[in-house]
Amino acid sequence: MQLSERELEIPSGVGVEDNPIEMVRFWISAGEDHVSLKIGTCVPSENEPEMWGSIIADIAKHAVRGMRQDNPNLCSEDELLARIESGFRERLSQDPDLSGQLKGSIN
Repeated sequence: MQLSERELEIPSGVGVEDNPIEMVRFWISAGEDHVSLKIGTCVPSENEPEMWGSIIADIAKHAVRGMRQDNPNLCSEDELLARIESGFRERLSQDPDLSGQLKGSIN
């Protein structure tokens, strides 16, 4: 199947034999965020908030690597991470009108 230019490829390191789990998808459409999350995969479940923190941190680090790869003369990795963290904290302080619902459970 051919991907559209707006669809991301599955990373080459993801193999079907190890039963991978897609955890997050994020779109911007008509100026609004649209998110699909796989909630409930962490065992024990009380560790799930920390797991999501790790996922968000890994995404930030990959974004920095990608930005630096596309533009090596960009500011330092530390500065880019600080700017991402600033944007993260700013967004957390806002009260966006989030809608949607949990559509199912993995259990």
